[in-house]
Amino acid sequence: MTAIKSRFLVSVIANVLRAGITFACGILIARGLNPVGYGELTFLLGSFVAIRALVDMGSSSAFYTFISRRTRGDRFYFFYFLWLLLQFAITLALVSLLIPSGLFEKIWLGQLRETVALAFVAVFMQQQMWQMVGQIGESARKTIKVQLLNIAVAITYLVISYLLFWLGDMSVQGILWIMIGLYGTAAILSYLLLRERNAEPVEPEGTYRQMLGEYWAYCKPMIWLAVAGFFYAFADKWMLQKFGGAAQQGYFQIASQFAQISLLATVSILNIFWKEIAEARARGEHGRVAILYTKINRGLVILSAVIAGLLLPWAKQIVAILLGPTYVKAWPILAIMFLYPIHQSMGQIGGTMFMAGGDTRKYVVLSIGLMLFTLPVSYLALAPSSGMLIPGLGLGAIGMAGYMVLTSIVAVNIQAWVLARHNAWQFDWQYQAVGIPLMIALGYAIKLLVGLVWELDGVGWVELLIPVVVACVVYAGSVVLVVKSLPWLIGMSKEEFNRMFLQLRKEFRHVGA
Repeated sequence: MTAIKSRFLVSVIANVLRAGITFACGILIARGLNPVGYGELTFLLGSFVAIRALVDMGSSSAFYTFISRRTRGDRFYFFYFLWLLLQFAITLALVSLLIPSGLFEKIWLGQLRETVALAFVAVFMQQQMWQMVGQIGESARKTIKVQLLNIAVAITYLVISYLLFWLGDMSVQGILWIMIGLYGTAAILSYLLLRERNAEPVEPEGTYRQMLGEYWAYCKPMIWLAVAGFFYAFADKWMLQKFGGAAQQGYFQIASQFAQISLLATVSILNIFWKEIAEARARGEHGRVAILYTKINRGLVILSAVIAGLLLPWAKQIVAILLGPTYVKAWPILAIMFLYPIHQSMGQIGGTMFMAGGDTRKYVVLSIGLMLFTLPVSYLALAPSSGMLIPGLGLGAIGMAGYMVLTSIVAVNIQAWVLARHNAWQFDWQYQAVGIPLMIALGYAIKLLVGLVWELDGVGWVELLIPVVVACVVYAGSVVLVVKSLPWLIGMSKEEFNRMFLQLRKEFRHVGA
């Protein structure tokens, strides 16, 4: 458990740094492109993230699960690389040459074929190649190296983006070219650094046919999930682009980027959690699996709620200061989206439990059912109120945000209930009902009190600095008192919390000395 905590701590610190850098980069790009340009960029990238899930068919999850269970030889890696090359070649040929112009126009809504092809290559480098390198490093418990590489790439991206912003030469195609060059180069160099030769003997790999059978057994139940996941992810972005326009897409996507702050801890531990669950399942350590799941799930959900409670009340001020007047309409969307990562954390942990344990069939059936439930809600929220066979509400980005938050609460709790039944656990829901509203109410109450002393609307960042600092300090102290009084919210007993608190005090005293 100590090794997990150490790797988690390193991962959290590195992810905070990387997220801060990536966040600053996203702000620069959003301001440089304006809402319409940013909407076009994120629509293109989002469409290929969805297509990537279809083409991947769960093979990247299988790859990480297999290399986490035991050390694999060169033949195994070569086989996976061939599969990636096949994905790349077929998709690029379809996008660049084979899809008829009429169909192409309906799918990508007026975008140039060259720009769409660039977007595919950029997503492949970032989401497929770069992710694979990180998986290789994490499977060997090289968390520190992986995170340092992530930070280096993020800094490079920020510097290049700042230069384009400063020169006033930012464009959608320019950003795509940067992503291709940066992530492609980084993936190759990082693989050479992380994929060290094994000093100890490696268990011989089977034939390529046997490896194909191993992948097929893992991925076969996930094929329909890949198809459903593609339609689910692509349909949301396509409908918002089609019915709302590029500006609404831009508002929603920048709000989503802000909301990802609340997912820092989840992103930091997810691969570590996957590795430990896969290993514990393989050894039959079911008690360890239960303890890991309960503590990490509760802790991450409440931590996400704490971050949401801190940021949500200040959504209007955040948009005004960081994004400027062109994004002023985005603040209600941002406020709603700060709630989304709370249950997204829970969903990612639950999904990892299924995937790392090899329970892909249950995960697929459950996920497809939940997608079928949420897609009609998305249509009703986004479709215009007239001119359609089935009219909708035409709510644009704010409708998309509200639909995602509400459906995620329902879907993720259904997933948690199924997971509890599958493992003969009690369905764990009370901490959500108490902890999430409590943290958000604390955030609003503290902002209200601060607003009695200082003016908060229509002022610059200098005037906001003192009230924001005061609010943060009071909020942090209030959260500590709440968690100390109700440690079960984060999966701890009072004795465990007190021991952790004393240990932290010792560490701070040691640093101070």
